[in-house]
Amino acid sequence: MQDVLKKIRAEREAFPPSQRTVADYVLAHYKDVPFLSVTSLADKIGVSDTTVIHFCTRLGFSGYSAFRKSLSEQVQSEITLYSKLNAQIENLGHSSLLDQVLKDDVGNIELTLNDPHNRTSFDKLLAQIEQADTLFICGFRSASMQAEFLSQSLRMQNRRVVTITPGNGDYTDKLNCITKKDLFLCFVFSRYSGDVIKALEWVHREGIPCAAITDERSSPAFGYADIALLCKTKSSSYQGSYAACSALCNAIITGTSLNRKKQTTQALERLEGLFAEFGTFYR
Repeated sequence: MQDVLKKIRAEREAFPPSQRTVADYVLAHYKDVPFLSVTSLADKIGVSDTTVIHFCTRLGFSGYSAFRKSLSEQVQSEITLYSKLNAQIENLGHSSLLDQVLKDDVGNIELTLNDPHNRTSFDKLLAQIEQADTLFICGFRSASMQAEFLSQSLRMQNRRVVTITPGNGDYTDKLNCITKKDLFLCFVFSRYSGDVIKALEWVHREGIPCAAITDERSSPAFGYADIALLCKTKSSSYQGSYAACSALCNAIITGTSLNRKKQTTQALERLEGLFAEFGTFYR
């Protein structure tokens, strides 16, 4: 794939003007292209579908699908754990380690907070949670921790919550229980769990209310979710930073508890009684 980018750069001046415009866009945004259809890409650039296809065939691909697949493979190779680790070793010294990691977290929270899209989507999500009979909260791999945390916290408000994580492999059984009166909420970040995206796509197709907490507008989850909240996950490590996602979860927990203040208070009082009965905490 690196050869393709090099070929685009090498042949750029020989392209017709309209195809040169495609080349410039692809070179600048090649990480976004795998998530775009040929029509979506053409619209973003301001050219016809035919121009994009001719650009791909001129590079030696059979069509746009083959070209997009090659770009997707490159994007995935760039975000493998070992490539992130190598970049971390090269770019980060021990003396700046603590500063850089914490600054990344603070920056992610600020970017998430200041995103205008999140301002409107947050209130919509709270309203949708109130309307739902049951919340189905999904997350795989590292995102499963966020799903578990939000599920437990909302369950403490005496809400009906089903957590969907890889577990013993019964997540399709749980999906089968969702109705149009419920809400499916998933956490999914780059490199985007295939199973979570498939689940979100299926729920969307079934006409069931669905929401996603993800990282970018180019995320494959963004187009399927009725409501999407964006959390920045920039990190100096091979793992993403989920500080902004945790902060967003705390905001959701606070907002939903205020929406059901009386019920939440009663549920927490009863829960405290159970803690005492079972000796849950060290004394």
